[in-house]
Amino acid sequence: MQDAKGSILIKGGRLLTMDGTPGAMEKADVLVKDGLIKGIGPRLEAPDAEVIEAGDTIIMPGFVDCHRHMWQTQLRAITADWSLFDYSSRIRSVYTSFYDPEDAYIGTYAGYLEAINAGVTTIVDHSHIMNTPDHADEVVRATLESGIRGILCYGMYGNAKPDQVLTPAVLMSPDWHYDDAKRLKGKYFNADNSRVTMGIALTEAEFFPIELSHKELGFARDLGARRISAHVGMGGMSKNTRYIERLNKAGLMGADILFIHGWNLTDNELRICAQYKAAVINTPETELQMGMGYPVSWRALSAGGRSGLGIDIVSNQSADMFTQMRLNIQVQRALQNDKLIQANMMPRVISPTVRQVLELATIKGAESIGLASCTGSITVGKEADIILVRADTVNMFPVNDPVNAIVLSANVGDIDTVMVGGNILKRGGKLVGVDLAKVREKIEKSRDKIIEGGHKKGFAGGEALMSNVFPLDRKLAFGVWLAAMVARSEIKPLQDWFLEKVAKSTK
Repeated sequence: MQDAKGSILIKGGRLLTMDGTPGAMEKADVLVKDGLIKGIGPRLEAPDAEVIEAGDTIIMPGFVDCHRHMWQTQLRAITADWSLFDYSSRIRSVYTSFYDPEDAYIGTYAGYLEAINAGVTTIVDHSHIMNTPDHADEVVRATLESGIRGILCYGMYGNAKPDQVLTPAVLMSPDWHYDDAKRLKGKYFNADNSRVTMGIALTEAEFFPIELSHKELGFARDLGARRISAHVGMGGMSKNTRYIERLNKAGLMGADILFIHGWNLTDNELRICAQYKAAVINTPETELQMGMGYPVSWRALSAGGRSGLGIDIVSNQSADMFTQMRLNIQVQRALQNDKLIQANMMPRVISPTVRQVLELATIKGAESIGLASCTGSITVGKEADIILVRADTVNMFPVNDPVNAIVLSANVGDIDTVMVGGNILKRGGKLVGVDLAKVREKIEKSRDKIIEGGHKKGFAGGEALMSNVFPLDRKLAFGVWLAAMVARSEIKPLQDWFLEKVAKSTK
């Protein structure tokens, strides 16, 4: 998609800038020129500009999704009653094998369309579907064609081929991924101010010796990765790994790391994140369902750190930020209130506030992923990543407070207009220039092939591997604790022995 040229004047809406100023401008204009925000205020003049009458809408920055796996659109909602064990042993261990490059493209592209339709203008894609270089090219093509802003994090770990069982050896980053990530960076991501930049997604490193993190983090930084995405702190499985403490001891911490999930991070680990300005990202819906814990955002912020929100997987849930904001804030309020309930008391003050959670979905999310200089608020000089939310729908009127209405009343159907860098991607409630019928036909055909392949292969191999990782009973819990202790040790022969033992047990 080409950079936007010309001028657009958004006139007469209720404006939420999310730039630190309290309240909202009741009737304001926003002037956009060549993709940038050039003016904010009442009764702006721009005779040559295209005019968008904001009317009865709320003008606000687009949502910032700090973590999603875009390729999973074909598998929508199949994990509705699944645990993280099921997800790992079926989707991550089996269905990935049956994605061809064109499947990676259509899943990623449709996922971005869904995000844009829901008012998301920036996404960090933790893309672990890099089965071949052709898969990587197709993921990039989908990302660029969608018009989204974001960071594409190249997944370093491997997926099994259709005739393979996933083992620790397959999972650990294949050598060719390093060369391919370099190729991708040189081919697509050399411009300093590109709408989409490149990041790296680490192998699931908590249970591996720190040498793997040394290798992958060193590579990512040499490559100039914009952000490095890593799954950590996922419930009882990783409670004792102390991964961030180990990174810190090894001198590997930095502001460029996004730690995803993270409820089981210790208070000390959250303080370490704050010290280095590394963000901890909460994906409420998957975490609450799959036993990964409660929203970590407020613990991270209390430690002085950074946090944002992510959708995670549409194989499990809806792809809108409204749902994630509501789950995040109400669960945290329940946790706060429960402390009083235990003392036979009731709350006088409710916290956190709706403005705080809206900040997580916009400006604080942008700060977390290192893009606050260009997005996350409506500020003169920033990129024009703007959405218009209808205030005339039955679920919205009367709007007594626009922040409250956005967080607690709005839904995807209220998203009228979406603009990324001045390019209008949704107008009048409809995506611009998209043949949705064709997209649907392609994605359903892709879905049928992937599901059929997975069922023919079966899930026994994936379940065998994941049974060594997930503490599903007391015996397994002891084994997972032992694995964490081995990973935390500095005795290399012990680590090698343990990895070899796990590999043999999954054959």
